[in-house]
Amino acid sequence: MLPQHLKQIRVLMLHEKENLERTLFRLEQGFELQFRLGPSLQGRRVSVHTNYPLEGQPFRRHVFRAMAWNFPSGRDDDSDKFCSLDLKMAGSYQYYFGYGGIERSGGGYIVVDPVLRVGPDNHVLPLDCVTIQTYLSKCLGLLDDWPDRLRVAKETGYNMIHFTPLQTLGESRSCYSLADQLSLSPGFSPPGCSYGWEEVGALVERLRTEWDMVCITDVVYNHTAANSPWIQEHPECGYNLVNSPHLRPAWVLDRALWHLTTRMGEGRYEERGLPAEVTEDQHLQAIRSVMWEEIFPQIRLWEFFQLDVDHVVLQFKALLNHGAQSGRSERVQGLKMVQDPEFKRFGNTVDMDSALDMFVPHSSSVNHVEECCGRFRQRLCELNQEQLRVVQQHQEQGTLLRHGTGDTTETRHRGHYRDTAQRTLPRHGTEDTTETRHRGHYRDTAQRTLPRHGTGDTTETRHRGHYRDTAQGTLLRHGTGDTTETRHRGHY
Repeated sequence: MLPQHLKQIRVLMLHEKENLERTLFRLEQGFELQFRLGPSLQGRRVSVHTNYPLEGQPFRRHVFRAMAWNFPSGRDDDSDKFCSLDLKMAGSYQYYFGYGGIERSGGGYIVVDPVLRVGPDNHVLPLDCVTIQTYLSKCLGLLDDWPDRLRVAKETGYNMIHFTPLQTLGESRSCYSLADQLSLSPGFSPPGCSYGWEEVGALVERLRTEWDMVCITDVVYNHTAANSPWIQEHPECGYNLVNSPHLRPAWVLDRALWHLTTRMGEGRYEERGLPAEVTEDQHLQAIRSVMWEEIFPQIRLWEFFQLDVDHVVLQFKALLNHGAQSGRSERVQGLKMVQDPEFKRFGNTVDMDSALDMFVPHSSSVNHVEECCGRFRQRLCELNQEQLRVVQQHQEQGTLLRHGTGDTTETRHRGHYRDTAQRTLPRHGTEDTTETRHRGHYRDTAQRTLPRHGTGDTTETRHRGHYRDTAQGTLLRHGTGDTTETRHRGHY
């Protein structure tokens, strides 16, 4: 520990209701961070909590402790009191503060930078000097051969190697799709041997001391392979129609596209000009015809966004007969559809307070109530038609063929994806391009070929099957500092 007069001190002023969760505060090990009260918090009994652990204690993300106040002047007032952290351990930590009965009036995060040491003398590698090269671990072969394959990075000036996950991969062989999150991939071991993390650690230490190179790896635990035993033990952690009912329309469409693809492969649409292998523009047009003439009328996706007119009218009529009135103090413009959270067919309803505001019978007589319900019914039918048009617009966008600059086939994976490219697509212009997009990780591997209209002829293969939780992304933002942001897109 540095002497007190040599210690670097950073002060973070706390202000009422100031949330700094999107602001990056980077600090170095050995710094002292002091929390002091701003003018808006003077005179309040403020408590500050953090998940930075006490010395000798392990870090637990969700375990917070109250920090003690220091009074340098010896007086029990707010003018100079502070609470502090002696930063010795690298990592990302959180703090929050509150007063009175308010537990969290504000808060934020701090990042304590690591100290990277390399070489036989353990000299420091400054973070600003890191040059990193990523390797796909699954392509490196046997662990014994890694030094020869990594030497190119060393000789070209890189000082950090990023490995994609070293764990056992799933059946898709996607780099982040893990079947076993704890075991080393058996593909790294030569015949007759079973390497473990000790052998990996020995290689990493050799690169650090002999090559002056640091190694890092990352995993995304919600990228779990469909054949992982963990999925079988905890099926509730995947996307399904129980915990994610809003996926019901997408699931119905996905199954319809899967059946269409299998029927195409069996040659059942050849008489309609649609062979098993789609190679020409006329095949795309045939797919579009099948979608509109057969698939969409069968699955009736719009019904998931409509209401049962008779049922809603009966509810409204019962309210009128009981003399119900709107509970709102202010009138709302227009009658709005309320989406059913379970996404059942014709499960939607409307805001009855708005309905009672807009549709008022002249009297409580039977004729006037029936007349009012008739006008209400007409409006409900109009709302259903609006929903039908919206869904049909989406269907139109999903089946458009693009004409113009070039013929393009694009393969998109939006779930638990397969690793290999599905199609090689020519684009006309300066050169031909092969494009494959992977946007997730999922089970259903059937290909769907969809036509589009626009600047080029496009065949799009979508996989919308069983996906795990959300993909995590790391984004660097420049401004006050580089920020690492984790995005979670659902555990639907």
